[in-house]
Amino acid sequence: MQMKRRLPSIVVYVVAVCFVAIVMLVQAHWVASTDIVGAAATLLLIAVLSEAGSHQLSIGTATSSVAFIPFLAAILLLGPAWAMAMGGITFFISASLFRRKPALKVAYNSAKEVIAVGMSGHVYVMLGGTPSLAEFRPAIFAFAAAVVVYFPLNHITTAVAIALSTKTRVREAWGRMTLHQVYDLAATSLALLLALLYIQLDLWGALMVVIPVVLVRHVYAMSLQFEQVNRDLLELMVKSIEARDPYTSGHSVRVSRLARTMAEELGLSWKAIDTVASAALLHDLGKMYQEFAPILRKESKLDAREMRLMQSHPVRGAELVGTVSSLRGEVQQAVRHHHEGFGGKGYPDRLKGEEIPLAARIISVVDTFDAMTSTRPYRKGLSRETAVAELKAKAGRQFDPALVELFCSNARMLAVVSEQLDARDEPKMVPVSDRPDRPAQPVPNEELARAGRRRWIRHSIKTPVEKPTSAT
Repeated sequence: MQMKRRLPSIVVYVVAVCFVAIVMLVQAHWVASTDIVGAAATLLLIAVLSEAGSHQLSIGTATSSVAFIPFLAAILLLGPAWAMAMGGITFFISASLFRRKPALKVAYNSAKEVIAVGMSGHVYVMLGGTPSLAEFRPAIFAFAAAVVVYFPLNHITTAVAIALSTKTRVREAWGRMTLHQVYDLAATSLALLLALLYIQLDLWGALMVVIPVVLVRHVYAMSLQFEQVNRDLLELMVKSIEARDPYTSGHSVRVSRLARTMAEELGLSWKAIDTVASAALLHDLGKMYQEFAPILRKESKLDAREMRLMQSHPVRGAELVGTVSSLRGEVQQAVRHHHEGFGGKGYPDRLKGEEIPLAARIISVVDTFDAMTSTRPYRKGLSRETAVAELKAKAGRQFDPALVELFCSNARMLAVVSEQLDARDEPKMVPVSDRPDRPAQPVPNEELARAGRRRWIRHSIKTPVEKPTSAT
């Protein structure tokens, strides 16, 4: 008997969201009049124009706009029914006509906005708010509660959709979307102004609010552009290093991805995950100086002077990272300490144990593994089994043992490692355990994560010491 093919989780989720939205629209209390229809049309026009100027976020295909301003104003003037209808129509027009999205995304975008606007509108009414086109007497507490409901509900439904359709986790998607929450909350005051001016001046009053709405949208755009400039700057820095050392091409990108995966598996916050990934991408930035070029290409063993110079790259990299204000602090410290040894025999500051920032301990493990499995001018890359055995042999002395165990046993880590090795024509990595009759198991990480947050920034520059076995 042939088994039925299961629908993808994202399709089931979208159907459920659409069903809830339809139920809310059908059960809504509709009151129609010429004034209400005219106000709804005016606010809908402002909402469509606001959504047309939305900006792409750095997570999935999510966008950000200020269309919530006329939606919230509609709650104050028209009530939940017309407000949520406006939300659905606005996103239907935007997704289908402006962005030409697939039908599934059009349906989801429209439905999730109906739910978010409708629920916030019902909260406003339940807490004593009275929608009115005749006079402006908003219930401020009820309006604040409606705002508190709208944004989290909108973000969590979108975060779940992103998680189901991509490899991003709900927590990370949620965190990235709430990055601009301060702008959203500040802009909600414009909804009150829009409602007031429409009552006082009708259409002309509403049009007066378009200018501040455009200014708010410009602030959003500038903020997102700044984030993109930072990402481009990081990539440029990495490319400048790899141009000097073609044998390590792609190394920093691979290390960054492995580090990000490990940080996610540790349950760190989205901001801490970005910090780990950025530091991992820049961990070898200090090698961009001219004097490192001949050392990186040298095929024989390094002498004492060359070894001392090579050991200076974490400090010099941290100094370069510190010239970018947004990278100072956590990223800078992680770059500086990624060659510290867990047992206290690393460099440059001989930190030990949890004195080493968590980000640096993560980078130390994944950087060493990628370096060991990569071919260099002076040696051929090690097999993944040999590299894993080396990590386990140095756990507790050079590497955090809990992180080594996580790296060698966590299913998601193994999948990313296998994918990267496949891309380099390497055989897949298999789980490794100290006991052949007992497969390795992931270790609890809550305590490790908390400890890493407490000890994120540590210590000042000291004299480099003898280098243990590690990646260069």
